[in-house]
Amino acid sequence: MEPASKTYRAMGRRVRIAAAMALFPWLCAATARPPKAAGETMVFTSFHGNGDGLHLSVSTDGGHRWRDLDRVFLTPEVGGRLLRDPHILRGPDGVYRMVWTTGWKDKGIGYASSRDLIHWSAQRYIPVMEGVPGTNNAWAPETVYDPASRAYVITWSSDVDGRFPATRRSGQMNNRTYYVTTKDFATFSTPGVLIDPGFDHIDTTILRVGSRYVAVFKEGDNQERGRWGPIQWAVADRVLGPYRLMPKPLVTGERAEGPTLVTDGDRTRLYVDYYANGRYGAFETRDWRTWRDVSDAVRLVKGQRHGTVLTIPSHVAKALEEAH
Repeated sequence: MEPASKTYRAMGRRVRIAAAMALFPWLCAATARPPKAAGETMVFTSFHGNGDGLHLSVSTDGGHRWRDLDRVFLTPEVGGRLLRDPHILRGPDGVYRMVWTTGWKDKGIGYASSRDLIHWSAQRYIPVMEGVPGTNNAWAPETVYDPASRAYVITWSSDVDGRFPATRRSGQMNNRTYYVTTKDFATFSTPGVLIDPGFDHIDTTILRVGSRYVAVFKEGDNQERGRWGPIQWAVADRVLGPYRLMPKPLVTGERAEGPTLVTDGDRTRLYVDYYANGRYGAFETRDWRTWRDVSDAVRLVKGQRHGTVLTIPSHVAKALEEAH
């Protein structure tokens, strides 16, 4: 007979799974949306090597074939002088805002803005975790706009000594997703934990689906068990959560990180960086239940690493081409 505490934990887990599964019908309906509008181009941000700068590639067929624009659009100058994991968000004011990882052990992130993706503002180092004792890193920042508060939410992964001791293992990171809010990128809220699924994770990306938010992230590798961390996901009613971990990972098997999502019509595509094998994988779904591996049908730029996808007007894409 199981101890009572273990039985209650098992019951609780079944309740959480049942509640999570109840979200799927909503996700099926909410995913459907018009295909990419005529006159729009998809852009994939990335870095090459160890973080040489901002690289961009473009696609006009819904994200199946990507073409490199073959130049560095921004060279890093702040923090540890790396530019890794670049994420660009076009705000409601039409300004493109980019955040990135500036160094392996930096406690802040990089920031710059642009109106055309060619000419960028002066780079700034935002010290999001400099005031938090024991912080070891600030990785893979991203920005999402919250229309309810008319504020931007910046997320990233940090490992902080002394926090979440139940999941700390010798020689391994113990990251959680942290966040700040800002309306002007000059003043910021106090950093807090946005997502704690009960395990180490990195590379959180958030997509608004209908009226809810889906967070996708890479679970930390646990090599002591011979298992590479899968790509997990969680759902929330508000951008600031709370997030409910879904019962089944989206991607398992190979060593994958840097997930990014894009919708096109009734399909959602998930790109993942198979960093150990120097390639990208791609998966598609129409219902968030079944994911089809379409990696062989998608052609990304060789050598690109952990970036994200956004859609821009074609006249902006044309200017990018001419800049090349």
